[in-house]
Formats: sequence, structure tokens, C-alpha cells
Amino acid sequence: MSSEYLVLPSDLLQCEDALWQSLLTCKKSNSFRRLAVNLKFEGLKIDPIIFRLIERLDSASIKSCIAYSDVGSSALAKRDYPNLSDRIFTFKDLISTQKLDLETLIIAVSPQPYDFDLFEDMSINNDNEILMINGKLEETSIGVGLVGRERRVRFIRSWEYIFWLEPLPKGVIYRSYPSEWKVFKYTRDGYIYKDAYSKYPANDLLDLVLN
Repeated sequence: MSSEYLVLPSDLLQCEDALWQSLLTCKKSNSFRRLAVNLKFEGLKIDPIIFRLIERLDSASIKSCIAYSDVGSSALAKRDYPNLSDRIFTFKDLISTQKLDLETLIIAVSPQPYDFDLFEDMSINNDNEILMINGKLEETSIGVGLVGRERRVRFIRSWEYIFWLEPLPKGVIYRSYPSEWKVFKYTRDGYIYKDAYSKYPANDLLDLVLN
């Protein structure tokens, strides 16, 4: 096992480098159309990360656009990044009023459970590759019938998490495609690699590994 496999990104810029490499590797494999990234840090400002990613995509001649759940977030992004305003949309825009080149990667920003129906409609109505960043989707919903819940579960499970970095009280969960899900334990000597798993490790397993 290479030493690189056992190391976490040391800062945000290294994290973005690793995310970028994961995305490129996944795109080359052409295995998934629905990709997801989660950077689970409190207070993280996600827009600067996304727009730095857009710059990398442009440099690699990969077409892209950005989609927000609401008009307010879209308007703020257009104000802050006016040179990209024609590539900033809402989920609703991309359901009916906008027709994108099929080669355009849609970057969907932080869809939440209350955006579920709108986000699902946008995803279904576009054949484009979609990269969901810091989305929070739930597998169950109070008040939704069995058929509706099963549909939601299928949709949620259709996403491949190509990059995941989640601090825990005693460690970190990290995945960078195509590697497995890795668990690091925090010690007085820093983060120490403990084990790798084919899917996100369950809570009882994490407790066992980290305690």
C-alpha cells in the first residue's frame, strides 16, 4: 500500500486538488452520470470552492454551469462572479426554460431535503452529467407514501460519492475516487490511518474503530 494512500489532505487547497483529481478520474472512467461531493465542515463557504473548480474545468476545456435551488442564491452568485453570470441558473431554470449542451457538466449546489422534488425533476429532465456538492438528501420523508419513499431511495442511491471528507469527534472519514472509504483516527501524533471500506462505514463500526 502506497504512503499516499495513508495521508489526508493537509489543508483546503490540498483538499481541492484531491477533489479535482477524483473528478477527472471519474470522468475518464465514464462510469457515472450523477456524481456527488461532500465537504462536511461547519461554516465552510462553498461558493469560492465551486468557482475555483469552475476555473480548473475551463482550463481543461470541460464545459460547466452552476445551479442553485433558489433565485436569491443564484442572484448573489451572479453579483459576486459577474463574468460567469450567463452560466449560473436555478434548478427551476434547468427543468424547462434552459436547454444545455449535453457536454455541459451541471454543478448543483447544496440541495436540501426541502428541495428534493425540484432537484429530482432537474436531474431527471437533463441528460447531462451532474456534480452535486454538499447536498443533503434523506431516504425517508414523513407524509410520503410507500411508492414515494421507494422512489426517493432509488434517486438518492443513484449518486456516486466521488469525494468525501468528514471530521468526526475522534477522527475523519475520507474518500477520494476510486479509492475506498478510509477511516483515520486522531491521536497526539496527528491522524493515523485505521482501515478502508467498500462503502460508508456504519456508526457502530466507526465506534469500534475509533474507540
